[in-house]
Formats: sequence, structure tokens, C-alpha cells
Amino acid sequence: MKSDNKTYRFFFGRRGERHLPFGAMLLILVPFLIVGQYFQNRKYNALSASPEHTSTVISNIGYIGNSGPIIHYSFTVNGITYNGGMHANGFAVGDSIGVVYQKDNPENNMTVFEYYDGPSYGFVSAFVILVVILAIIRWRKISRQYKADAPVETKVQRACGIYRTSKEYIFVTGYGKTGFGYNMNYPIKFAPIDCDDIEFNNAFGEVFLASNREEYKELKSSELIKAMKQRSWRQLHLHSTSVFVNQDDDKISVVPTKLASDKWLDWDSNQALTFDVGNDSIYDIVSETRKLLDNHETDR
Repeated sequence: MKSDNKTYRFFFGRRGERHLPFGAMLLILVPFLIVGQYFQNRKYNALSASPEHTSTVISNIGYIGNSGPIIHYSFTVNGITYNGGMHANGFAVGDSIGVVYQKDNPENNMTVFEYYDGPSYGFVSAFVILVVILAIIRWRKISRQYKADAPVETKVQRACGIYRTSKEYIFVTGYGKTGFGYNMNYPIKFAPIDCDDIEFNNAFGEVFLASNREEYKELKSSELIKAMKQRSWRQLHLHSTSVFVNQDDDKISVVPTKLASDKWLDWDSNQALTFDVGNDSIYDIVSETRKLLDNHETDR
């Protein structure tokens, strides 16, 4: 069992802790409790099988800690004196008290109060309730610690934009997701329009993986279009096709753009593609993305 498992921590604590683990305390206390209860019941059953009654007087009253008074008594059977005692209040030395003893073993004896009350399970019940309460408290504490120690699973979010002109592909990295999408930035990669699949895949992979970095230098729109080696955004939109690739955990979506009525770009959701990272290979995803880009000829 691994040491970072909640069940392991519940019984044995963390590795390296020096205090007595909860599980060790249970292993020590529970056997003593079970054995003690077993012998108590065994003595009572033997006594009830052959009981003899007698009476005597309280010879002494003692105290052990804060457990309350303990009355002591003695009685004689066949010339032999036997002793006994019990926790009880309201008695004084010299008071009469009835005693029940085992006929063939007077050492096994108790007061009539204990005998007619039967075996006491009060201590056992109290102990079980206490253990359950402590176990619940400890389990909640371990759960909180385990949750706090557990690594935070961060979502995988990446993005890039790909433009296809009449001469080349332009790959632009997306950073810092906002309510309006991603900010496009370096690295920016170029691949000739007649590049093979390997060159296309490498350029795509470099900008797409770079998108997962948290730090980047923000570019103004004018700086970005210059870095892309284009005269203006309007000219680029008029003479290119483009797609936006976005990964959100295990889903990758590829959304192409189309010219709007005002000659600016709009999303073409009807041709959008969706892939499952666990089932679709990255090569198939990139291949389908390129096909989507190549659906429309450009005249730039």
C-alpha cells in the first residue's frame, strides 16, 4: 500500500512521523479490551452455573485516582477467607452486603448487585462510541490533508492560428485566453505552400506547444502583422484562408474563418472540426487541418 494513500495515512500516518499512529493505538487497545471482556464474561458464566449466596460486611473503602470509591469485603468458606470488591457509592465500612460466589471456586465472586445486573457492556459501548468518533474526526482530517496535498490538475489549453496565402503558411502562437479568444504572438513560423507534411507538422507543433507557456511579451496589432510579414490585416484577410486551432483538455477544435459582408473575417462554424486527443492521432488532426485550409484557393 502506498504511503500517500488515505487509508494508509488513517492507520499509520505519514512516513517519518514520530508520534504513535492511530492504527498502532487500535492494535494495542482493542486486543486488551476484547481479552478483558472475554474473561469477564467467562467468570460470570462460571459463577452463574453454580452460584452460592452469603452475606458479609464491608471491611474497607479505597480510592484509585478519580474512579470513585471501591468497597472491599471478605468472606469465609470452609475455613478459608476470600476477598472481593467493586466500584460503588453510598456505602460505609461495616455495612452488610450480599455476595455470590462460585461453589467450586469461591475466588470467583461478586456482590449481589453485580450478579443480578449481569455482565456489564457499558465500558465496551463507551469505548466503541469513542473509537468511532475519533475515527470520523481523523478520517475528515486526513481527507482535508490529502486534498490539500493532492496536486492541482491544471487544464491543458493551447491555441494557434494558421493562415494560408498563395505562397506560404503562417503559424502564429496563441497566448493568454480571454473572453474574446487568445492573444496572438511569437513564435511565428513560416512554411512554403508546397511544403511536405513533415515540415507542416513541425511548424504547427512548435507554435501549438509554445502556447502552453505562461509568460510572453505582448505585441500590438501593428507589431504582430509586421512580424507576420504582411502589409495589413485587411490585405491578409482578403487574400488568405485561415483556421483557429484550440485545445481544451482532451478536445481539439479547428474552426475555419470566412469573409464577412464587410470584408473582415468571421467564424465558419459549419465547417469546424472536433477531435478527441485520446482517440485521434496528432498526425490525423494536423492533416485534416491542412485539408481544411486548402479547401479554398487564394489569389494573393
